[in-house]
Amino acid sequence: MVSTWLWIGAIGMAAGLILILILGRSVKPDRKHHVVVSSLVLAIASLAYFAMANGQGTFIVDGRVVYYARYIDWVFTTPLLLIGLMTVAMPRLQSLGQARDRNALLGTVIGADVLMIVTGAIGALTVDTTVKYAWYAFGCIAFLVVLYEVLIPIRAAARDRGLEHARLYDRLLWTLVVLWFVYPIVWVLGTEGSQAIGLSVEVGIFAIVDILAKVGFGLLLVGGVARLANPVPAAQTASQAA
Repeated sequence: MVSTWLWIGAIGMAAGLILILILGRSVKPDRKHHVVVSSLVLAIASLAYFAMANGQGTFIVDGRVVYYARYIDWVFTTPLLLIGLMTVAMPRLQSLGQARDRNALLGTVIGADVLMIVTGAIGALTVDTTVKYAWYAFGCIAFLVVLYEVLIPIRAAARDRGLEHARLYDRLLWTLVVLWFVYPIVWVLGTEGSQAIGLSVEVGIFAIVDILAKVGFGLLLVGGVARLANPVPAAQTASQAA
């Protein structure tokens, strides 16, 4: 059953990639970066699942199967998902000061996200239980940093950008937040943590949540930006007001 779930993941991601590319044809050229980001996410994920389905990308640690290919997938795809989310909220740069502020915010979110994935991977490869859960705790702290940034300052930026952007951002945000909370729960209950659930159940849950978090999010993002109205340039707004 484990292999079946992995093949479902591989095929689901590949099918999602095709759907994104088709849907992306209706996206305006200045928003095509959203199509590129979503396509990269699904291409990476489909290859990772293909590798795992063929028995690659695994370690045996203390009698447990650890899918390190899963963490390689996440360390690339989760930052890309966050970039897709954050670029909906961030306005176009108008000054060097804005660029510095944006880079600092993006760096904080992406850095904390990568730290979250890396600490989870180290915890999965750790045999000593106390040390394992210390790494798990570090990852949860990094996750809280990501949540704070996307829920408070970046969400405020989306609201400042207008109602359409705010609504799209909220749909994307809550999709990721709800689904991403499943990962640490399954980690601690699964074979990499307490082993309260078996490998087949763990892999099945991860496959379903991965598809929802990557394919579902990608379709929401690309479909959402395709429907966004073109912003009115500031100069045009000023002339209309005059």
